[in-house]
Amino acid sequence: MDNILEIKNLHTYFYMDDCVIKSVDGVDIELKRGSTLGIVGESGSGKSVTSLSIMGLLIGTRGKVAEGGIYLDGKDIVHISEEDKRKLRGNQVSMIFQEPMTSLNPVMTIGDQIIEGVLQHEQISKEEAFNKAQDMLRLTGVPRVEKMMHEYPFQLSGGQRQRVMIAMALVCKPKILIADEPTTALDVTIQAQILDLMNNLKKEIGTSILFITHDLGVVAEVCDDVAVMYCGRVVEKGDVKSIFAKPSHPYTKGLLASIPRLGNRAQELTTIPGNVPNPKYMPAGCKFSPRCSFATDKCRQQEPGFYDLGGGHFSKCWLCAEKGGEA
Repeated sequence: MDNILEIKNLHTYFYMDDCVIKSVDGVDIELKRGSTLGIVGESGSGKSVTSLSIMGLLIGTRGKVAEGGIYLDGKDIVHISEEDKRKLRGNQVSMIFQEPMTSLNPVMTIGDQIIEGVLQHEQISKEEAFNKAQDMLRLTGVPRVEKMMHEYPFQLSGGQRQRVMIAMALVCKPKILIADEPTTALDVTIQAQILDLMNNLKKEIGTSILFITHDLGVVAEVCDDVAVMYCGRVVEKGDVKSIFAKPSHPYTKGLLASIPRLGNRAQELTTIPGNVPNPKYMPAGCKFSPRCSFATDKCRQQEPGFYDLGGGHFSKCWLCAEKGGEA
């Protein structure tokens, strides 16, 4: 399969009064057509800023793409006009945000909020847009669709609001859906329903999905490929089976080891020591070295490159230098 989205050497910086925060610092990611790519990492690893860079939603902040390219079907979408970016958002690339209650407009009905995107991108009547929105909402599996179209966000449950967000994102049948931790605020039962819904809609509509999460259990269930991020960098990437069966980077191993497992009796859960470094004071060399039990002097002084471990599996770690050639 060819790549519908390619991110090449992306650097997104926030220019503050006293420093430059390098939130995304040299990211390379490929999303295959019709597949789901999971981007995993702790809070502060650069996942959401990467997605906002793709959407062109850094307007109003001090952030900007300082270097690199983002290519949708081979077309650079970083250096296009703001008008072209507005045409792109919701039509070719859509996004589901983390918290639906704060993402939905509290004073607009559900129907009006879904219709708004349709009328923005398609030359159809309001009645046709209403019917299209209703059909899309029905696809998400919510009950009493006709009544819900005239209700407000506060009248819906968390799971219903998340389904409305999915309907809004997919109503124009975009090429790419970015889901930024869409199940974080939901209980596990509703979470499972939302994940099944996204998988079914992906097959029905043909949308490729960029799934951002910190939950590796979710990644194993819904993703085809994985990119593990730390301190604004991708430190390991490959298909789901390779990452889960043979994790290579110590950070990936730590994330997998920290997942609680039924049947394992232990006094304490496994954790990764320390915290993500302050972006103003990044360590030299490998950014994970202060928390890594395998770190050597070389790790603390020089940042490693990407090493090809075969089968599309890459790792950014000096321990992999002997196993594979530099990519």
